[in-house]
Amino acid sequence: MSRIFLVVLLSFVALTSRAETILIENVRIFDGVSKQLMSGNVLVEDGLIARISSDTIGVEANAVVIDGANRVMTPGFIDLHSHLAMNVPSSVSAPHATTIGAVASDVARNYLDSGFTSIRDAGGTHPNLALAIERGVVYGPRVFPSGAVLSQTAGHGDWRHAAARNTTLEGGNPYIYGDTSIVVDGVDQHLAAVRENLRFGATQIKIMGGGGVMSEYDPIHSLQPSPAEIQAAVQAASDWGTYVLAHAYTSEAVQRLVENGVRCIEHGLLIDDATARMVKQNDVVISTQLVVYRALGDIPGLSEKNLEKLAVVLEGQENLIKLIKKYDITTGFSTDLVSGMYPMLTREFTERALYWTPHEVLVQATSESAKVIRMSGKLNRHGNFGEIREGWVADLLLINGEPLEDISVLRDPGKNLALIMKGGEIVKSQL
Repeated sequence: MSRIFLVVLLSFVALTSRAETILIENVRIFDGVSKQLMSGNVLVEDGLIARISSDTIGVEANAVVIDGANRVMTPGFIDLHSHLAMNVPSSVSAPHATTIGAVASDVARNYLDSGFTSIRDAGGTHPNLALAIERGVVYGPRVFPSGAVLSQTAGHGDWRHAAARNTTLEGGNPYIYGDTSIVVDGVDQHLAAVRENLRFGATQIKIMGGGGVMSEYDPIHSLQPSPAEIQAAVQAASDWGTYVLAHAYTSEAVQRLVENGVRCIEHGLLIDDATARMVKQNDVVISTQLVVYRALGDIPGLSEKNLEKLAVVLEGQENLIKLIKKYDITTGFSTDLVSGMYPMLTREFTERALYWTPHEVLVQATSESAKVIRMSGKLNRHGNFGEIREGWVADLLLINGEPLEDISVLRDPGKNLALIMKGGEIVKSQL
């Protein structure tokens, strides 16, 4: 993965504006939770929100003062299921690590320019990219990386071509597709793979817990991996104070994962009522997505088998949403855009607004997603964010329009995001 790091390192340098003290006046504040907007002013010092007040805030003469012109201010947005390193278009077969890194840097740019100041990468992106962004070398959001996804042989992350042999059976390299995935079988290999990801800087661990749409060999109903292997991954992650998230669709897969300690289910489109109740009782998250399933069939390169599996899981989407609402299951905001689909990012807002109010969607994209990210415990080096609260990280957006009434204004961030601040840095201003 060092080659990928070098590519993103050289891609482009972020151009940002940083001041010790920034006062943003005359804004209507959505704090990430409340339904009512608060009219007031926000003082930012050293990257943190120092004061929020409806009264005038005095500052020194050298402070930067911005007139918000009565715009709506929100926390920066958060995506719980991104894949920076999995967005090379499917038309590019067997992409070189150079291509993967170059595309990943453009995906990162698109996220931040769309108002996403933090993302949880749900597998495939090496933590070196997160570090490069953190150091200001690459322009993008704050990244919480999972490292290489863990997949059993013939699992959802086993992306070898049909005739390829399992090199690990012969003592070979278990990493495939630009180190985005690692094929592991047995307790010992799961322990080693989790620990290796953590050594590289992963903040949480991703495993493949059942059949998938984009993989060729595993039917949707298949269970992956064994209970002992899941327990091993959970144990290794919990020893570092963090957790495991798992790809899964079916009730059988989700039940096995929850029973063995997985804290966050990705997708979950085919679960039944009893499984949803079990998820809620165990305080497990279901991070699910809308746009990717509705648009995936239109991208080139999918086989008939892929399309058949897509149709199966898509049928369960609306029922899952009903179950999430029935049991008040934490879901956050996530997209899972892959294979060059990342320009569709902001469409997720309007698709969710078909089932949730604009306020609920904005809560999902801010405070609710931030709570999930904080499940990484002490591996979160970035402090508290996702809400506009005194002492919290200053990830702030100023929006043209009324997103709590018409969330479609977020579909055009180039026009309607007047200001983007990440950690106290103004990365975009059209004021």
